[in-house]
Amino acid sequence: MIDFGIINYNGGDSLIKCVKSIQNLQNAKFRIFVYDNNSNDNSLAGLDSNVNLEKGTENLGYAGACNALLKKMDSPIQVLCNMDLEFDKNWGREILTAFESNIDCASVASLVMEKSGVVNSTGILFHPDMYAENENSGKNLDDVKPLKTKQVFGCYGAVMAFKKEVANKVGFLEESFFLFFEETEWYLRHNLLGFHSVFCPSAIVWHERSKTTIRYSPLKLFYGERNRIRTAMHYLPLGYLLKLPYFSFKRYLKLQREMKKDNLVGDVATKKYSKFYLILILLKAWLCGIFGKKPKFKLTGKYKKQALEIIKNYEVNSLAN
Repeated sequence: MIDFGIINYNGGDSLIKCVKSIQNLQNAKFRIFVYDNNSNDNSLAGLDSNVNLEKGTENLGYAGACNALLKKMDSPIQVLCNMDLEFDKNWGREILTAFESNIDCASVASLVMEKSGVVNSTGILFHPDMYAENENSGKNLDDVKPLKTKQVFGCYGAVMAFKKEVANKVGFLEESFFLFFEETEWYLRHNLLGFHSVFCPSAIVWHERSKTTIRYSPLKLFYGERNRIRTAMHYLPLGYLLKLPYFSFKRYLKLQREMKKDNLVGDVATKKYSKFYLILILLKAWLCGIFGKKPKFKLTGKYKKQALEIIKNYEVNSLAN
């Protein structure tokens, strides 16, 4: 049995498509749970009575909604996912086979494809400043084949499949993060506690990326950077933290070049913000990350050296070029 927990916020038709794709899974028993983050559209109107629905009275953010679902789901294998996903009909069979074939693994990461046809994620890699990046994002599938089962840092937050017993030991996601990097901090705890994840290339999902939070938006910039800094502050040793501003500055320059080349469509996505405004957003994010609220779920002491080793094990080499 697999429990699916879907986080919804103004998902519209995407939520219904996600639910139907789960209901069409072959060779897998499942239950579907939806937590609605106080949506103001008609997302929930098309849900049938077989879906366990909880309507929130406020927007708890992604982490808070995930935790609300974790409190309700009790099957041995569980999934937390965005409402803008569609599962391949064989996904359930492939994910269960992966768990059975890799008895010691705590989580199984899917092959996440963008609905445009390019790869969204085959795993998670890190820049030297602890910025998490989707491996092979934006590439054509043929260019990254052959894909093989491999150990990865953890699951991409859009779809996380894991064992209930492990989630109980790791604890809840950090609700104060609200949006972004919460799954990265969660899977860092997985790794520090000795739990590992594998990538299953035959477990395919299709993702309508950044449906609610637009790529390169100030909202995404603030929460992503604030939560990255907060995580680094509490898991990385002081000597390495002093190098973070340098590593981040190099990454910001690279990101600026990518934004100029990116052909995003839609009025919101292509809206231009002044460099001064974006710098203020970054400054606020860093200040809040350094001096703001401390994460509730953190491991200290010996884990700081171990956390740095884990990050370096999954480090991307793009900044070295």
